Amino acid sequence: MTGLAPVPPSTASNHRRWIAIVVSVILIVSGLGVWYHLASTPVHAGGLSGVADGPTFYQVLSTVNSSVASEAGGPWSLFSVIGIASPSPFSPNVKGYPALNTTVNGCQEALNGTTLWNGSIPDFNGTFDSGTAPFWQLAYFSNAAQAVLIVTSLNGHYAIHTPIPLSNDCAAVWDNFRSDPTYWANQIDQNGVLPVDSPIVGRVAWNNLDRTWILRNLPLAEVLEVGPGVFTGTGDVNDGNWMAFFMGCGVVDKAGIQPLYAAGVSRDGLWGGVLNGTTNCAIQYSTPPTIDEGYYEILPLATTLTNDSNTAWATTTFQIGIAYLNGTLFTYDGWGVADWMVRVTVEDSEGQALAAAGSDCPSWVQAIADCESNSSGWYVVLLSGGGEWIASYGTTPGGTNWSIPVTAIVSHQQITVVVPRTWMVSGDKVVFNSTVASSVITGALTL
Repeated sequence: MTGLAPVPPSTASNHRRWIAIVVSVILIVSGLGVWYHLASTPVHAGGLSGVADGPTFYQVLSTVNSSVASEAGGPWSLFSVIGIASPSPFSPNVKGYPALNTTVNGCQEALNGTTLWNGSIPDFNGTFDSGTAPFWQLAYFSNAAQAVLIVTSLNGHYAIHTPIPLSNDCAAVWDNFRSDPTYWANQIDQNGVLPVDSPIVGRVAWNNLDRTWILRNLPLAEVLEVGPGVFTGTGDVNDGNWMAFFMGCGVVDKAGIQPLYAAGVSRDGLWGGVLNGTTNCAIQYSTPPTIDEGYYEILPLATTLTNDSNTAWATTTFQIGIAYLNGTLFTYDGWGVADWMVRVTVEDSEGQALAAAGSDCPSWVQAIADCESNSSGWYVVLLSGGGEWIASYGTTPGGTNWSIPVTAIVSHQQITVVVPRTWMVSGDKVVFNSTVASSVITGALTL
């Protein structure tokens, strides 16, 4: 791998090109249920103090360069950079990606640990103008291997994941990437010249955006992105330019219509314009109904019952159906459902609620059989489509909380109910409903 060491940006201006890109974002998102308006005159009264929390883009890159260069299958070319700074628990997969349920499941099966598709991002204690973040994810492409290599930085701890074949569903998460990966592989590193480092992006964005709008809509997550678009409705980020997104979708306790703010900074560090507005990141129930609103239903498919001498497991794959208020199914590729929005209860055959117990399931188990029952009651485990542990519910005795503050629930994942082997579960029912009024969630599974 060559040409990826941080170097000063080119002095040539791409400002005119960047303005055209911002206009194209308006056209892209207009058909995806995201409504933008041009920002009002930015507020320039006083900046933040530039408090850092985590590394910058260049710091991450310089740390992992040599390790990536030595990975088999190269040379590897950097094509996507995403840094996430959120003061509140945040999971980007709640916002939604293209072909959400296939890409999320593909990535969860291919990768473990905290990535864009697994778990909650660590809380950020710095300031949005610092350009630092506790979480970074870099993606590389090898034309020789026809594969993608993911590198993550989590509170300064770096992980290089096993390469993902370009044909894997996970590689579909980047808009237009698989149609022309060579193009995207040449956008960030242009003949040895990289875009400016992230502190410049953070400072330029914060000094020019509408801070009053931002502060009025907190808590928000700041997402610094360069490369092909990832989040549904945010469009492509072309020619190695930066976008600084401020989004409510994916932040714990935020559902329904939420703010989305996009600030552009060119690869040379020039201000490129701003768009702000809202997006319906989790279906918001309202009366009278509108074409864009409805409700969710967790629809269990076939259930498998297994047991050993101590524990019984009931596992089902499910779909997330979105319906209009008249009950007509809209899609199974649901977006916006987060674990904290879902309340789970287990009832016996007579409709009496059974006691939840503390989870006895460690993180990232290789198989659900590693989750032994708690003798005092039940708990539920959310698994990826491939059976990898994501989160558990009922993590304390009698508790109604999830083990991870926020992560997405999407079609083709699995839910396992773990109970003592002595229980007679035949006829018991697992009931799903919502913790918030704005997004109605229903569903039931009879064992």
